[in-house]
Amino acid sequence: MKMSQATQGFLFTLRADGYSLATIDLYNYVLATLAGFLNDPEVQAIQAGDLTRYFAYLRTEYIPNRKNGSNAPLSGSTLQNHWKGIRTFFKWASDELSLRQRPDAKLKLPPNNPKIIQPLGEEDVKALLGAAEYTRTAATNGRKPFKMQSRTGFRDSALILVLLDTGIRAGEAGRLNVGDVDLEGGEIFISPFGSYQRKTKSRVLPIGKATRKALWRYLTNRPETDKDDPLFLSESGRRLEHDAIRHLLVGLGEKAGVKKCHPHRLRHTFAIEFLRNGGDVFTLQMLLGHSSLEMVQTYAKLAKIDAKNIHRKASPADKWRL
Repeated sequence: MKMSQATQGFLFTLRADGYSLATIDLYNYVLATLAGFLNDPEVQAIQAGDLTRYFAYLRTEYIPNRKNGSNAPLSGSTLQNHWKGIRTFFKWASDELSLRQRPDAKLKLPPNNPKIIQPLGEEDVKALLGAAEYTRTAATNGRKPFKMQSRTGFRDSALILVLLDTGIRAGEAGRLNVGDVDLEGGEIFISPFGSYQRKTKSRVLPIGKATRKALWRYLTNRPETDKDDPLFLSESGRRLEHDAIRHLLVGLGEKAGVKKCHPHRLRHTFAIEFLRNGGDVFTLQMLLGHSSLEMVQTYAKLAKIDAKNIHRKASPADKWRL
């Protein structure tokens, strides 16, 4: 079976298994790039050397076609995404196409030098909220410069505070419905994506007074809502999803003079401030919905907190001197 044909069956399986659309699109891109490089071979004919050549090509010859026009070499995390897509595909192909031997069996995970985590400061967040509430300063002949309240100010402020106060991902914020918010109890319910909770873990997260107030103000200024309506809406009345949230925050960052403003910086800020203010790594892991402590320990290092010491303090055996 040709690789392009097998890819369609593979993507169908991912949809049936509840993978996110973003992951499906990513794996489709990865496999299409690989099939193009190998001239769409029979899956059974692909050898380990073909995959080695492919990764050498990605590192040295491949020219990315990015929306921002950049043709910089692929990052370590992007190469790892290619590796994950290829590994997942051949795992599927091994079962569905009865491959005698997986060509990816000894394919090593490309190294990655992660970007430096840069949380936002208090002044950054205040600047973002100011940019969300009001339009840019306007000046006309014979009048003093002035600002007007933004048409989407209530929504944008509520979105910023939800992301900052809970540390949820942009995709999770985009999937929130009105009924997921309990203003009286001060909680937000995060539902899992798909049936296997691969990335989003089902959890109930507390929200503070400022976030509750912002959500109340936003919801009371919206037309009457049903519990199944999207919480965050675009100006055209559609659900505000991951990419739209990212573009919104980038724009607000430019307006506020906050560089590199994106949803994950608010997630990083929540995590680090949580630890700096006395939170523990295990609670943070639950709040963020991580499967392991690996990323949480990175936050702990940045917050100058020793995860091992926290573990010792939390251990009943040590605390009770058993």
